[in-house]
Amino acid sequence: MRTARTARLGQLCAPQWKALCLAAACAVPSAHAAPEGVSSGSCEVVVAGIMRTSDYLYHYEGGCKGGVAEGQGTASWQLRHAPDAPPTTWRGRFNQGVFLENKNTVGARRVDNTRVLLDMGPLPAPKGAQPGRLWVESRVDGKLPAPACLPLGLQVSANGNLADDALAKDWLDRAYAHWQSLCPDGAAGSIKGGFLRVSLQRGSDWSPDSNGNIPSGVVQATKQLRKQPPEWSSYRNEASQQQARLQQDQQEAKDLQANRDRIQTFARKTGASQLVSLEALEKNPFRFDKQIILVAVRMAAARTATEAVVQPARRTRGDWSRVLLRGAISEWDEQGRVAAVRVNGRSTDKATEDAVVLELVDSQRCNAPNCEDFLLMPGRQWLLDEKFSAFTLTSNVRLALNRP
Repeated sequence: MRTARTARLGQLCAPQWKALCLAAACAVPSAHAAPEGVSSGSCEVVVAGIMRTSDYLYHYEGGCKGGVAEGQGTASWQLRHAPDAPPTTWRGRFNQGVFLENKNTVGARRVDNTRVLLDMGPLPAPKGAQPGRLWVESRVDGKLPAPACLPLGLQVSANGNLADDALAKDWLDRAYAHWQSLCPDGAAGSIKGGFLRVSLQRGSDWSPDSNGNIPSGVVQATKQLRKQPPEWSSYRNEASQQQARLQQDQQEAKDLQANRDRIQTFARKTGASQLVSLEALEKNPFRFDKQIILVAVRMAAARTATEAVVQPARRTRGDWSRVLLRGAISEWDEQGRVAAVRVNGRSTDKATEDAVVLELVDSQRCNAPNCEDFLLMPGRQWLLDEKFSAFTLTSNVRLALNRP
């Protein structure tokens, strides 16, 4: 058994040196090794820093588990140099070293040295969900235990389709109303700043990390308490946003697949073998002599009703190619087009000497400014200088989709 001398040493030593003092006094197990239910003079209680200094003599009587107060107990702090002053005393229920000052609190989690999560019990669920749980984030301050009715915020273990804003907002309303029902009238008006932050956590499998950071929550909102009636603001639903992004991605994938089908259909219709950039044509048009190829162009200037200077529909940095196109271009406007053309070498006319000459076979007007509706493929990869074969396009799409 510990002697009165070792117990006294445990009280006199500052908390950070207490274990060393006890070890030096005698080779007996510390209070942290005390079995469950054994009274211990140094069983730990979560308390503000001022109460952990050497200015106070700490004593605890009651249930203890793993070195922290658990169950019924009494913790007291007496000023060392004012023995006649009344001690600060917490008497009642403890859980994981946290004093449960509110009768409705059923348990607690420790967040860090001063912050705690108080378990306020089951929370009735909205339609389409299972019952949740309400947690009050609170802080021990000065000589006071962590209050359930003056929270830093509310955390809700929620479930159901939280991407449904109506369900999420129902959870928020229920959490606030349930907290109000457990606290005296006027508690909301005493909250610092006049606002209460409420977060919905998905399910019950969440907890603060080792640095005391509580997960941000799937849904967050702030209750403006000074408004009459109080109202929600700063609503953010990550589940809803994620679902919207997923739907957007799915729609984009369909649109890009339609782009691929569109240019393949046009290539088959015209007998075109590949898409070629004007820049590649200008370097060596004779590679494609007499072939039918596709080009994405826009008209720069019409020289006659059947001849125009064209440039790339999707102009990239440093690409200012200008090519001569001959055919029925009188109805063309400034919008880009995908054109099926034959390559007829270079012009010998003085006015357009050395310009690549293309003979128009057919064309389709683009709806998107840069002909994205023909050139942007699945995976958001631009189609450039590509041959039109099922193997090539399928391989390109597969590579794009597998790209991180």
